[in-house]
Amino acid sequence: MNMKNTPLERFTVCLEKGLLANLDEISAERGYPSRSRAMADFIRRAIVKKDWKGGRECAGTVSMVYDPADGRPGRGLENLLRSHARNVLSSQTHRLRNGNTLCTVTVSGRPAELQRLADRIRSLKGVMNGSFSIIAPL
Repeated sequence: MNMKNTPLERFTVCLEKGLLANLDEISAERGYPSRSRAMADFIRRAIVKKDWKGGRECAGTVSMVYDPADGRPGRGLENLLRSHARNVLSSQTHRLRNGNTLCTVTVSGRPAELQRLADRIRSLKGVMNGSFSIIAPL
């Protein structure tokens, strides 16, 4: 987000001793150019989490890694994407250096249905690892 072209509101924050140092450390680790950018991102994340819990429609990603020599994950994923087409915006598949496959599915819909889809994808036989992330409310 480009804060230079966005109207800003200022406010004062009082923190318990030691929290500001932790904020600065987290900000540096994550590459935020300022405390303001870090706080804005933290607040946006809290809003997304609130909207998610409230059932507001959201967008997100489901990622999984599997061995392409095992045909089960690919077939299972294809069936799930077809049966949940209303929630699937796109999918990308990439070959990793170790020969495994990384598949990322972009989804939108109500958080509960996206969570169920993500759980079904991650629980496919042959999936080595998977993650689900809600990105933004719609």
